[in-house]
Amino acid sequence: MPDIALHPLTEDTLPALLAAAVADADPLEVMPPVAGQPGWTAERRAAFLSFHRARGLAAEPIELTFVVLELNAVVGAARLRPTGAGEFETGIWLGRGARGRGVGRAVVALLRAEASRAGARRMVATTTAENAAARGLMDSASVRVDGTDVHGTWRLH
Repeated sequence: MPDIALHPLTEDTLPALLAAAVADADPLEVMPPVAGQPGWTAERRAAFLSFHRARGLAAEPIELTFVVLELNAVVGAARLRPTGAGEFETGIWLGRGARGRGVGRAVVALLRAEASRAGARRMVATTTAENAAARGLMDSASVRVDGTDVHGTWRLH
């Protein structure tokens, strides 16, 4: 199993997260779409920073955002967003170099532990039927397919 850790996102780690995204991921894999030319434009980099500041670093954040570290190097991000009723919704993105080596599975296990410590009874995730990598991470979850969406639920307690 890879040496993986989750570190809470901070203003100090945000530049390293952006650098990892720019170096090893497509913008559409790691953030909402931004109009304009493809690739990591100045506008997209600014939008990435604003997105994370608004969601995970705001005075009242809407989610817990983590930097994913492999051997202390930033390789992606993960999040837990409370949805109510003891449930956290999760999402993960990993740079291309961290994919297919068990990093995602380790992150799911760490997120389950974080959600449990925060008092959640369930952790849920949604992906598309085409996202084979994300679907593969749901093998330890109860899975439901709804059209082109795949929903995974992990019971924590």
